[in-house]
Amino acid sequence: MIAGRDLIASTGFEFAKEGATRPLVVTDAVVRGTGLLERVADGLRDGGLEPAAVFDDVPQDSGIDVVERCAAAATASGADSFLAVGGGSVMDTAKAANALFTHGGRVRDYEGLYALPREAEGLGRPLPLAPLACLPTTAGTGSEASLAAVVKDHAAGVKVELADFPLFPRLAILDPECTRTLPAAVAAASGMDALTHAIECYVCTESNPHGDAFCLQALAMIRDSLERAVHEPGDEEARGSMLIAASLAVVPSGSGGFFGVAHSIAHACGGRRGVAHGVANAIALPHAIRFNAALPAVAARYRDLAVLLGVETGGAAEAGEALADHVAALVRSLGLPGRLSEVGVSAEDVPALADAAMGDGCTLVNPREPSEQQMADLVRGAL
Repeated sequence: MIAGRDLIASTGFEFAKEGATRPLVVTDAVVRGTGLLERVADGLRDGGLEPAAVFDDVPQDSGIDVVERCAAAATASGADSFLAVGGGSVMDTAKAANALFTHGGRVRDYEGLYALPREAEGLGRPLPLAPLACLPTTAGTGSEASLAAVVKDHAAGVKVELADFPLFPRLAILDPECTRTLPAAVAAASGMDALTHAIECYVCTESNPHGDAFCLQALAMIRDSLERAVHEPGDEEARGSMLIAASLAVVPSGSGGFFGVAHSIAHACGGRRGVAHGVANAIALPHAIRFNAALPAVAARYRDLAVLLGVETGGAAEAGEALADHVAALVRSLGLPGRLSEVGVSAEDVPALADAAMGDGCTLVNPREPSEQQMADLVRGAL
């Protein structure tokens, strides 16, 4: 991973070190319209690489059909690697397409944890994938530093997750120029995704000192940079810091920690109602904090975060409420919706959303185990 200004020009030089020669460039129509891809292509050629083709048909909420078409485009173009230039949907599409390109099959063949082909039965050494590099154009998902890819099965109305070590990109380039044209609303939503990663990882059942260090550093950078990056888009330092913070915040999910019920609710809302992931996290997070803070040990962990974020608390017992209020106020200051009812979710959706959230893997590592009724109350409380 490399971070800093003016790194786009070195894309080819850096990616050649990972064995790439003819990458398929994966992106979306919005990024292609900014002119960024021309600079990326120049950087590839300066390093001796030739783009095999450009696949720019990735939508905001990418699906398994898109992944399969992307993999087919890589085969048809004679590509030997993938270069993702875009946000989380683009990067996750490239990661999942790489699995199909290398091993064949369909997306759901590899659904779940450690499901990619291996040298031996069980959890033997996984077979490698083609080289993948990522240039994120949003600062939130951290997919460039993650072993997971999430895409939607639109027919079933569910999010499908693949998670295995070969899905880690070989290279990530964090250049603030890549987020220069990012709309404020997208910067806000993606930034809240990063904030949710850090907060949920810090208190999940799999938290550990190594992951804690990443969470705390990510939160400090988000504290200092998120509102500036949203309200002052010309602030290159803030945008660059948010790119780094987003990558830091996701690291604990690959080092023993995962997320929690805010993510479970967000996955359910995205899969069944099409709510943007960062927006759903922003809405759900305060409710998840209040729910988890009923456990004194978790409330004490929340106090660590409240102090770091400059939130006044009267003690550990009040820390959860104070932190939740702070997050809700931040959501309002960023101009994001504060209720699920504002983004198309109704009371009739609650049972199905609660059921989907209960079955989500993030619920397994939430610090407080919810009952089915408590999960429904969480969703209903966020309406």
